[in-house]
Amino acid sequence: MTMKKIKFTLLLLGFISYVTTVNAQSSLTIEASQLYASFKFTDTEGTNLNSEYSGIFTGAYGLGYRFIADNGIMLNVGLGMRKAGATLDYDAMNYTWDLQYANGRLGFGYMLKKDKISPYLNVSGYYAYMLRGFQTINNENFNLKKSKLLNETDYGIFITPGVQFKLSDAISSFVEFNYLMGLNNLEKDENQKATNFAYGVTLGLSFSISK
Repeated sequence: MTMKKIKFTLLLLGFISYVTTVNAQSSLTIEASQLYASFKFTDTEGTNLNSEYSGIFTGAYGLGYRFIADNGIMLNVGLGMRKAGATLDYDAMNYTWDLQYANGRLGFGYMLKKDKISPYLNVSGYYAYMLRGFQTINNENFNLKKSKLLNETDYGIFITPGVQFKLSDAISSFVEFNYLMGLNNLEKDENQKATNFAYGVTLGLSFSISK
């Protein structure tokens, strides 16, 4: 284990120990998202072709576990499903990518706690595994899982400002605005680079399990 990983592990353990010893609220969350997803792509000559790709509207859903300390510090853990992809028109050919990932998230943030409406900001790291993937060229379909044309793993960062609305002592709702920035190259060819990115809106419910 590298020194950086050791420091990160110690920091994470220290944070978890802190939030569980102060007056923290724990809750389970369920959420659903509408996403606008696409790729950032750089070709073998180093040319940025992001503008050539068009995004697609897709979705995501997940379950989570949230700590909110009395001072507003947040810890979020989540598991879910997310779809991704893009379209491209090039040389009279239409290309479409349809990908589905299972992903996990771990994030930290801060909530400005109020009686009814509490704004917050979270920054999370994510790790995802491609469950299925298809590429369509005009009317011909290709299974990306079987062909191994793309890397099956993805990782990156979620930046999430949001607002929580207290409905009762046990239940809150929340709305979030999401920006996903993939950091892993999806291409097997190291001379090319393709990464996921997405913008989205999330609606969810939070069920308190301790206070």
